[in-house]
Amino acid sequence: MHPVTPYPAAYVQACRADFAAQLATYRDLIAAASKASGASLVRVDAALAAFEPGYFNTLLVALDARFAHRAREVEGRAGDPRAEVRLLAASLMAHGGVMTVDGAIPYDPSGAVLRIDVGDRIALNSDDFEAIVAAFLDAVERALPGA
Repeated sequence: MHPVTPYPAAYVQACRADFAAQLATYRDLIAAASKASGASLVRVDAALAAFEPGYFNTLLVALDARFAHRAREVEGRAGDPRAEVRLLAASLMAHGGVMTVDGAIPYDPSGAVLRIDVGDRIALNSDDFEAIVAAFLDAVERALPGA
């Protein structure tokens, strides 16, 4: 398939709404779990802490997949959240969740949204995901005609 440049604005907005709904549902779950009666809060907190990185890592891969046909050349500079998402997703899927650099994609953790160092394990939380999805979709929207 040929690269898509740019994605339709309605598609980007629908993706933003979908991921915002996932975040809201997760936060509702956290609120409900913290109010659960009869359950050990230590056990609930431990279960949520174990669940959170896998959930948000998987959502990041889903974000990348929704824009899989984006052109690499438009994300060619270090610090571009679209390149960061591509590297994070590739690291999660092909490198056991350890941040790995692709020589074709420039990466400088000091200029990245999440500032994950090469060689570090990727374990996103809700705040990390919220930040990267916002930066990513903002970058996609800036590439829209008339933006």
